[in-house]
Amino acid sequence: MAVTMKFRQYIPDHAVTTIPMLAVLFSVHYFLLRDEAPDSGIELTDGAPAFYDHWQRQYDDSPLDIDSGLTRLELDDAQRDRLIRELLRQKKYQQARTQLLEVAAVAALRDDQARLGDTLMLLGEVAINQQELAAAEIYLQEALYLSMEQDNLMGTARGYQLLGQLNIRARELARRAANMHDELWQARNAMSRGYYQGVGENLQRVIENNLAIRRYGAAADAWEALASLHERVHDDYLAQQARIEAAKLYASTGQMTHVHRLFDGIDRKLISDADLAAVRLEINALFDEHQRDRVKTSQARDYQMLYHHYLRLGQLERAWQFRVKSSATLAETGERSMFQRQAEVIAVLYNSNFAIDRARRYLDKAGSIYQEHGIDEMVGQTREMESLIY
Repeated sequence: MAVTMKFRQYIPDHAVTTIPMLAVLFSVHYFLLRDEAPDSGIELTDGAPAFYDHWQRQYDDSPLDIDSGLTRLELDDAQRDRLIRELLRQKKYQQARTQLLEVAAVAALRDDQARLGDTLMLLGEVAINQQELAAAEIYLQEALYLSMEQDNLMGTARGYQLLGQLNIRARELARRAANMHDELWQARNAMSRGYYQGVGENLQRVIENNLAIRRYGAAADAWEALASLHERVHDDYLAQQARIEAAKLYASTGQMTHVHRLFDGIDRKLISDADLAAVRLEINALFDEHQRDRVKTSQARDYQMLYHHYLRLGQLERAWQFRVKSSATLAETGERSMFQRQAEVIAVLYNSNFAIDRARRYLDKAGSIYQEHGIDEMVGQTREMESLIY
C-alpha cells in the first residue's frame, strides 16, 4: 500500500529491524482501516457496506438549526437577520460567517459579552457545517471562555456540547475518508484479479463521497481507477472521459504535473479538435482560479495575523476590522481553496482517535451541567450524541 510504503525511507536496510517494523506498520493499517470481518470473496458487492450507510446517515442528519441560532442572537437589524438566514439556507457559509463576524465586532466594541458569546457560538456551528473544523474550534473555545467568565452555565453547557459535536464530526469525516480509501483499494484489487462486476458503481460512489468530504485528490485517484476499469473492458472513450475528469480535479487544486501526465495520454482519435480545445480552456480556467484563490487565501492569513497583532496592542476596533476583512477575503475564494492539501488517510484516522476522547469529555461536561439543573431533554440529547461516537 502506497501510504505504508512511504515510511520505507525511515526503516533501516538490515533485515533484523526492517521485518519487525514492516509488520508493525501493516498491523496498524489493518486495525485502523478495517471496519468489518474480511470477505472471503473477491468481487465487490453492488450495495454500500453497512459502515458506509451508518456514517452517511449521521453526516446527513446533522443540519444547522438556523432559526434557533439567530433567534438567540436577537439581532436589532432585521435586514441583516434576513440576509444571514438566506445565506445559511443557501449554504453560503463563508459569506454568512463574514456577516456574523460584523455582528461580533459590534458586540465586542460595545463590550456586550453575552451577544459576543452567542455570535461566536453560532459562528462555530456554521464552521462545523462548512467542515472548517479548526476555525470552528477557535470560535467555540472563545465562546466557552466568555460563558465561563460570565458564570453562564447554560452557555457553558452548550459550548461543551458543540465542542463534542465538532469532535464527533472530525471522527465521522475521518471514518468516511478511510472507508472510501478502502473501497478504492478493493476496487483496484478486484480489477487486478479480473473481476469487474459492480466495480464501476463502487468507484462512482467513492468519487461522490470523496467530493462530499472535500478530498479532491482522492476523488481524482478514483477517476483514474475508473478510467483503468473502462480500459480493461475496452471502452476507450469512457476511459478518456474519466481521465479528463481527473485532470480537472487536479487542475482545480494546482497539481498541473498530473494534468500534463493525463493529457499526454489523450487519444486524438477519440476527441475532436474543438472538444479538446474546450477541455484545455476549462483546465486552464480551473488552474487560474486556483492561483487567484491562493493569493486571496494568503491575504486572508495576513489579515488574521494583523487581527492578533492589534488585539495584543489593545486596539480592539482595528483588530476586529482585520478579522472581518480576513473572512470577507476568504468568501471571495472557491470552496476548494480551503481543502487543497489534506493529510494521508492513515494520519487523519489516527488523529481522529483523539477526537473520540475529546468528544466524550466535552459531552460528559455538558451532560453534567444539564443534569444538575434538571434539563432532562438536553441530558437525553447529549447521551444520544455520545452514542454516535465510534
